Amino acid sequence: MPRARDLAAWGLAAVALWVGLGSYGLVEPSDARYAEIAREMWASGDWLFPRLLGIHHFHKPPLVYWVTALGYGVAGPTEWGARLGQGVLATLLVLVLWRFARRHLAPGAASWVAVLAATTPAVVGAERMVTTDLLLCLCQTVALTAAYEIWNGSAGRGERVAFYLALGAAFLTKGPVGWIVPLLVLLAFLPFHRRGAAEKVRWGLAWGVPLALAVALPWYAYAVGAVPGLLDYFLGGQIASRLKEGGMGHPHPWHYYLYVFPALGLPWALLAPAGRRAAARASEPLAWFLGAWALVPPIFFSLPATKLPLYVLAAYPAVALLAAQALAAAADEVRALLRAVGFGFLLVAAAALVVGLGVVPLRGGDLAAMGQAAVGTVFLPIAAVLAAAGAGAAAWTADRGSRPDLAALCIAAGLALTVGWAFSRGDALPLRTARPTARKALEQLGPDAVLAEYRSLSAGLAFYTGRLPVLGGISRELLFEDPKVRERVLGREAFLDLWRGPRRVVALTRPKYRKDLPGGRDLARGNGYVLVENR
Repeated sequence: MPRARDLAAWGLAAVALWVGLGSYGLVEPSDARYAEIAREMWASGDWLFPRLLGIHHFHKPPLVYWVTALGYGVAGPTEWGARLGQGVLATLLVLVLWRFARRHLAPGAASWVAVLAATTPAVVGAERMVTTDLLLCLCQTVALTAAYEIWNGSAGRGERVAFYLALGAAFLTKGPVGWIVPLLVLLAFLPFHRRGAAEKVRWGLAWGVPLALAVALPWYAYAVGAVPGLLDYFLGGQIASRLKEGGMGHPHPWHYYLYVFPALGLPWALLAPAGRRAAARASEPLAWFLGAWALVPPIFFSLPATKLPLYVLAAYPAVALLAAQALAAAADEVRALLRAVGFGFLLVAAAALVVGLGVVPLRGGDLAAMGQAAVGTVFLPIAAVLAAAGAGAAAWTADRGSRPDLAALCIAAGLALTVGWAFSRGDALPLRTARPTARKALEQLGPDAVLAEYRSLSAGLAFYTGRLPVLGGISRELLFEDPKVRERVLGREAFLDLWRGPRRVVALTRPKYRKDLPGGRDLARGNGYVLVENR
């Protein structure tokens, strides 16, 4: 029975993580940007200095680009190649949590954590778009689970090595912030749970710290030595300015995560408090550790002005572990929560049905641009799946003698199938991607035509055409560039002179900027972009 339960859980996790992973176009801006930087790295053979559209891009260390570029070696420069590393990282994340749950949580919790982690909206969003978030989350999860094993006295040399390697990889993924979350979680846990004198915790600091630094620092040292001014850029532009009001964009109020954090954990975040109480009955230190792990990231990232939803991704593995503990304990309060989730699914299914049938006309926005027929192909099956899952969950929690485990299975299956179906719809999804228009550009481009982007940066255009475009009216950092690269970055007036000149120009822009380009004709529209030529 446990084996069958594990197989079912891993099957649903595989659907949520892998189905349709390469079916949809690279999403602007982040997904396409990271994929294109890795493509340029893979194509050029320069694995040390990241470039975006041929321009040095030192916003992040290179580990995420290396992982992504390895995918191109397997599947080529395609969406599958770009996201192959993401699928592997997410699978490893689930595996780490499954192993931890088998060791420390109630019987049956390991099966639950596999499917709960894979169907958590924050994890799905991080895995389906190429960014640093998932890689950083995996590194921090490995570090924290290994740290608990070390504190608990159950760690061998492997866990100690994994702890320091993970910290080093976290630094090579996102710099100092990669260390802050694990260390703050341990700071919130270790002083309150000291081991006895006979149970001294052996961290292996004498060899572990040099090991972590050996992973974290060599690229930084080489890059700073090879690129004049890069150290000042790292310290001033990438660290200090993020702590100022809106220093790197994305400013939000301090209470931003009070609603964003629980929303991205639904529905499983509803079970986390019950899971902590269940964990405390078995092990108070474990409950404290998981609680600190879940709360430290949203508390810490509430302090800087710059905030994005997935900055707190590191907290969701702990949320999944707590929710899995709640389901394994099968408390009566869990039954009531799952029943509420079931009725919530029915409401969402009704809304999807209304949208899919066109009961309410779509006016403007990405959904309206899809057309009602395409909207129906996406939303009507989702409505059916969620309705079935919600009805099943409500039925299996109707009374005290019912089966909350089967209700949770209905909910998890509904989420996994919804994710797999939605992302397998490709360009029918209301996502901003340059794939359709870039493919048209590739058909239209001749050897003498100028490929350009106007007022809206799209890394996907270069990814799909394999050509570096001229940038018109798009501000870029040119601190480390030579004059040849600078020639491709034009102000608005200079670009309009090029547009009106004798050369054929094929430009990608957003529909709202089309009016700036006089004359010419539209070659393609869709998914948030318009492709225009000046002849």
